[in-house]
Amino acid sequence: MREEMAIEARGLVMEYPRRGGRDERGRPRRRGVVRALDGVDLRVERGEALGLVGTNGAGKTTLIKLAAGLLLPTAGSIKVCGRDSRGEGRELRRLTGLVTADERSFYWRLSPRRNLEFFAALHGMAPGPAGRRIGELGELLGMQGFLDIPFSDLSSGMRQRVALARGLLHDPPVLLLDEPTHSLSPEAALDADRILRRLKEEGHKAVLLATQSPEEARRLCDRLCLMHAGRILYCGELQGLRVEAERQGIDADLPLDELFAALLEEGGG
Repeated sequence: MREEMAIEARGLVMEYPRRGGRDERGRPRRRGVVRALDGVDLRVERGEALGLVGTNGAGKTTLIKLAAGLLLPTAGSIKVCGRDSRGEGRELRRLTGLVTADERSFYWRLSPRRNLEFFAALHGMAPGPAGRRIGELGELLGMQGFLDIPFSDLSSGMRQRVALARGLLHDPPVLLLDEPTHSLSPEAALDADRILRRLKEEGHKAVLLATQSPEEARRLCDRLCLMHAGRILYCGELQGLRVEAERQGIDADLPLDELFAALLEEGGG
């Protein structure tokens, strides 16, 4: 029997209504739709890290939210460990840990420990196991020194560690990372990179990483998906991407950022 994919998307389409001011009664007008995802097919194996690389508006965050069960697709399907987002959204949220940039849903007057205890309760974790898990994550992520000070007093890098701890609290098999190092200082971003590489090297979680940095995806991921305007232009290993560039008449020896920019320009044309 074939093992279920960690994440599997087929013909995934996501549309949002385009707003266009208000009518004479003050109701919002609709002017067609914005297609954020346009027929995306994607597979992530268990234990694999896949990087979604693209500029703002490429569809990366929408894809992450669909995998987390926060949105329902307009068409097509997305499954996490065999569970379909249609009708099984609660299961998707149990199977995934979501980590975003600039996280604002923590309670700033509470300590990281108290915040994590609250979110553990939302996952149905009893106080004893939750406390032990928070201790484990504090050690894993180097948070022991600031677990009990107000969240408002933490640096951006510290806050991002707490966000990562929350994503890992219930030990989900799939980790969804939406630009987790965005807006961090270079030092904090490198620190987050080290933590993410350690999680990857453990090899037991599937990771879907959305990033605007091809270099970050290269460091942390087994395969890369180049996204543009809701479509996947390429999905595979880096060497295959260079072969694809040569096929399109692009210098395959360009630095990675320039190579991705050239491929995006070609794919958007």
